[in-house]
Amino acid sequence: MLSDPNLHAASALATPLHVPSAMPAKLPSVAIAVPSGSQVHADFCMSLATMCYNLNELPLIIITCRSSIVAEARNNGIKMAQEAGADYVFFVDSDMTFPPDTLLRLLVREQDVIGATYSRRTPPLTFLGDFMPEQPADAPPGLVEMARIPTGCLLIRMSVFQKLKAPYFRFRTCEESGQIVGEDYDFSDRVRALGYRIWCDPILSKKLGHLGQQTFTL
Repeated sequence: MLSDPNLHAASALATPLHVPSAMPAKLPSVAIAVPSGSQVHADFCMSLATMCYNLNELPLIIITCRSSIVAEARNNGIKMAQEAGADYVFFVDSDMTFPPDTLLRLLVREQDVIGATYSRRTPPLTFLGDFMPEQPADAPPGLVEMARIPTGCLLIRMSVFQKLKAPYFRFRTCEESGQIVGEDYDFSDRVRALGYRIWCDPILSKKLGHLGQQTFTL
């Protein structure tokens, strides 16, 4: 469970989202892109199947983008989503568990970049990403603005990739620290530089699971 006080404070201030029972007349098409290696977790498969079953009215495209390089996998996912003519791409990583209403919660917000954060898999078990130092007064109810967000549960409007220069996801080296910046944080920095805002659902964030491995010994 996430123990970071900032996330708990954000979720306490967030108001529960009312999800409409009926979808709008013109349904957006969503490409669900799953970056993975040769195998995925069984618990992830159950989460994905349950979510898709509950979205049977929504035009969905399931994309498996395999690569040992996660940035390449995400770029392949975008390429396939573009070829399919999707309105949105929903990145959900194969080591995640999530509730059935995850995609719908994000989709009804009608934001360009919106997602949820989740726990690291190594101590300290804090959340991934960075909140904006000060939350804006115009933030939609129940959302918080992020400076950086992980991409394991992220919905992006496809028009973003008409402005963002390819490769959309890439690693880079920070000139100041010399540390490698992951493809998710690099994406966050670049879309914010283009004027996009990154939103996070803190209530949904507390419902996500980040699957890992643990060795048990006597």
